[in-house]
Formats: sequence, C-alpha cells, structure tokens
Amino acid sequence: MSFFTRLPRWLALWIFLFVAVFGIGDAVHAEGNAEGEADLMPDFDLFFQSYFYLANDSDFDRTEPIYEKNGQSVGYMLTTFRPGLTWTPMNNITLRYQLEIGDNVWSRNDLDGQDPNSQNTAVVRHKLVWGEVLTPGGHFGIKTGYQYFHDPTHLVIDRHMGLAQTFWQWSAARLSFAAGQVPDTVYEGFAATSDGDQTEQNNFEQDDYIFALWLDWTCPKGWRLSPGTFFRWDKTEIGRPKGILSAVFNAHGGIGPRTRLDFDLVGQYGQYKNGGLDNRDVDYLAASAQLGARFDIRPVFLRYNALVFTADDGDKHDQYNTGFHYSGLSKSKTMVMSLNWMHDQYDNLDERAAAQGAGLALFDQEASLALAESVKLITIIGVGMTLDGTHTNDSTYLGTEAHAGVEWAMYDQHVAFTLLGGGLMPGKAAAVLKNKIDLDATESMGVAQAAMNVQF
Repeated sequence: MSFFTRLPRWLALWIFLFVAVFGIGDAVHAEGNAEGEADLMPDFDLFFQSYFYLANDSDFDRTEPIYEKNGQSVGYMLTTFRPGLTWTPMNNITLRYQLEIGDNVWSRNDLDGQDPNSQNTAVVRHKLVWGEVLTPGGHFGIKTGYQYFHDPTHLVIDRHMGLAQTFWQWSAARLSFAAGQVPDTVYEGFAATSDGDQTEQNNFEQDDYIFALWLDWTCPKGWRLSPGTFFRWDKTEIGRPKGILSAVFNAHGGIGPRTRLDFDLVGQYGQYKNGGLDNRDVDYLAASAQLGARFDIRPVFLRYNALVFTADDGDKHDQYNTGFHYSGLSKSKTMVMSLNWMHDQYDNLDERAAAQGAGLALFDQEASLALAESVKLITIIGVGMTLDGTHTNDSTYLGTEAHAGVEWAMYDQHVAFTLLGGGLMPGKAAAVLKNKIDLDATESMGVAQAAMNVQF
C-alpha cells in the first residue's frame, strides 16, 4: 500500500496538486520572465522543521512520581511543515494561503492509521486564508480573512485569528484600522441538532472582539514609529463583559552602522463589569515597557533586552486591578522564563506571572561569535523576577537561565542546524508559579534542544 493511499483523500489530493502546480508554476514563471510577460502564477514558500527537546524535569521537583507527573522528565521529537502560496492574479489583488502539517510528534502520530479523525493522525491546520484588494491608485486597501495579527509591540495581541483590515498608505506611512474576533471557548450552537440550527443559534452575544487603529511611519533617517490603540471587548462571560483599551507605541531604528535599538511602551485602561466582590465593577490600570539593543561588532554580535510589566497587589477590596494583560510574546531570548524561540513550549513563566497578576522584570543577553560565514557560537543568559510577592508566597526571584550552543546556516540561510543546551536555576517565585505539590522545591531544570530548519 502506497503512502498516499493511507492519507485522507482530501490531503492526498492537496499534496498532489501542490506538487503539480509547484512544478508547472516554476516552469511558467521562468518562461514568462524570459519572454518579459506578466507572471500570473502563484509564488510558493515553505518552512520545514524537525525538532528535538529534552528536559530533566517539568516543575523543579524531581521527587519520584506516585500518581502525578511530578518529577518526570520531558522529551519528544516532532516535525512541522508549512507550505504556502501567495497569488496576485492581477495588480492590487493578493490571495494568501498557508497549510500547517504539525506539530506532529513522532511517538504519537501514526501515518498508517485508518481513521482520519483519530488523535493519532497527523495534525493539519489551515493556518492562513486571506485576501487583499487595493484601489487602482494603491493608496487604499482591504485585507480580510484568517491572518497573523499583532500590535506594533507584540505585547498586547499576537496570534492567528479572523480579521478585517482597512488601510490608507502613502510614501512614508500607513494608517490601519482592524476589527476581528478572537477564538474562544464559548460557542452558542452546542444544542443544535442540524447544520441549519447550528448556524441560526450562533450570534455575537458571547464573543471576544478586537478593534484597532494604528500608524506605521518611516522617518527620514530610517527610524520606524508605530503608535496605536487596541481595544479588546471580551463578552465570553455572561453578564460580565470585560473591556481593555491598550495605547501602544513602538520605535526601532539604527544609531550608526553597528547599533540598533527597539523600544516598546504600553498603557492599559479598562473595566470588568460585575467582576469584583459583591458583583462590583473592577477597573484596570496597567503598563509595560520593553527596551532592546543590538550591537554588530563583527565577528561578535551582542543583543540585550529588558522587559517590565506591572503587577497587582492582590487586594480584592480596592476594586482596582493593575496586572498587565499580556499576549505571552516578548523579545526576550530566554527559553523557559519566556517563549522558546526555537519551538514554542507554551505556558512559560512570564505567562504564568501575568496570569497571576504578579508582574515581571526580565533581563537577558545574547552573545554570538561567528567562527565562519555560516557557523556561530551562541550564549544566552537571563535573570527574572516578579514585581509583587503577594501571589508567590512573598518571594519575587524567578531564577537565572543560561544556554549555550552552535548554529550552522547553509545555502544563503535557507538551511539551519541549531544545537543548544542549558537550563534554569529557579527561585521560589518560579516554584510557586509552576509546582503543584511542593511549592518550595527549586531543583534546577536542564534543557537540551536541536532543530533542523529549511525555509524558502
């Protein structure tokens, strides 16, 4: 039995069409360019990753497990493949599609399985499906569909979601407005007995919305400034709507040929209706700031980042919440205290600190040494702490994290092999946020990672 006969028919057909069109498209693309004709074939791109992860612990407590996962190691290998196409059938019209096959864990996903709905079947997601249309002059445009959306700082919203954007652009700036729905767990059609009922029972009463207005402006000296406002209106709790307005600002650019700076600032104000004691309203007031610097002193490259966001004191009687509402994505290069940039592990310490209202101060440095044009050594050191110990048993020290490794990039950066090893020496604040049984256990966590990335 061949590989294609084991796959769901729609997936086998999609792969066949993708390969066929890819080959034909390349030929037509080359012929059209040679003859000076308009190129009407889609542009294809792809990302491939095989990834290895091993950690000696999951919660800083290596007590022998009895009935919980407490003390167990973590290890897996997986593969992710994201082919995509961008088609411009005529000037000022763009269609974008991206398929993600993954993250497929080798020990779990069985390609020989017969049930296409089984949990052991390879995971398939339609990651991007959007279209963009510009007016004939190219100054005004509309982009709508499933897309990757983020605010200029990435600290407030950063995710794939359904969204509609309109924008007006001129030579040095672009003003955009967007409205979309954040996927949530509340769905109004659970009692439906047919597809028709399912459609009729769905409404806009308990949904999570995003409305945004922002400007991207490129200054004469190359600096890029992006101010904006992002409003999140969360109605998923019945009778307790939550509205948060975030004023954001990002500035990044160069100072001379060897130094680049990146600065983020966010202020948040909002209200949680009936969310406090005795169903009283709770007011939100929070802030965040992030500063990054990169120095190119070849063959040495240095990068520094500092992230701070406010905490809440935990007092339920003051009707104020000063904890920052965080997207979970910063520009830190740490891998346990923040998002793992090699492959997202989810539920990192910075996300847990934000969810508890504990606040965060995270500082890290990345230093790399180029041994050759395609080979470099990498070291990462980071230190983190919470800003309020109320939520972490009066402890604020999250820990110290360090990693070292090597990256080998070939073929004009299209292929990269990365090997990193290191870990985290946690503090008691990290133990409280992560541990489930012994909240004082602070045994070190060792982490080893390896990846092969291919992208075109």
